[in-house]
Amino acid sequence: MSTPSDDTPDWPAQATSTIVGLVDNVKYKTTRPATMATRGLVYGIVILALGVPAVIMFLVGLVHFLDQAIPNDVWIVYAILGSIFTLAGMVLWRKRTA
Repeated sequence: MSTPSDDTPDWPAQATSTIVGLVDNVKYKTTRPATMATRGLVYGIVILALGVPAVIMFLVGLVHFLDQAIPNDVWIVYAILGSIFTLAGMVLWRKRTA
C-alpha cells in the first residue's frame, strides 16, 4: 500500500475552490449590478415621495409668509413668485444643451 506524499495535489480542494471562484464571479457580475440598480430605484422613489410634498409645503409656507409680510392682496405675492420662477426657468432654458 502506498501512502500519499506531501507533494501530491489535493484535487478535490482545487476543484472546490475553482467552482466556488466561478460561482462568486458569476454572482459578482449578475447580482451586484441588479442590487445596485434596485437600490438606486428604491432610494429614488423614497426621495421623490418625500421631496415633492416637502417642496409643496415649502411653497405654501412661502406664499403664506409673503402674504403676511406684504400688506397688499395675495396676487402681488403670486406675481413676485411667478416672476422669480419665470426668470429661473428662462436662465435654465438658456443653459440647456442643443
